[in-house]
Amino acid sequence: MEIDRAELFDNPLLHSLTTIQVAKTQFHLLTASSLTPTVLVSQIRLCNVLLGEIRAISCSLERRMKYRGMMRRRSLVAKRGRDSRRLPTLQGNPENRSKEG
Repeated sequence: MEIDRAELFDNPLLHSLTTIQVAKTQFHLLTASSLTPTVLVSQIRLCNVLLGEIRAISCSLERRMKYRGMMRRRSLVAKRGRDSRRLPTLQGNPENRSKEG
């Protein structure tokens, strides 16, 4: 199965993961250099980028789970609706029903 490149770039989750990967690489490059105030500020900014992308992924997954939960509940309600259209089955002992009727 081949995925269209345009589809990959439109996917917010993939965008977040790519951003995290780039920020992580830049963070490691900065860690290898000497710690100056400018490097520390850059590291803090990269950490903020990472946190922002992690939040975005978390929110996206939460929305996805809620959507799946809603779809599951809808299918159960629809199934119950179909089942309720059937004739009710008689409960109890069949011998007693014939005596009552």
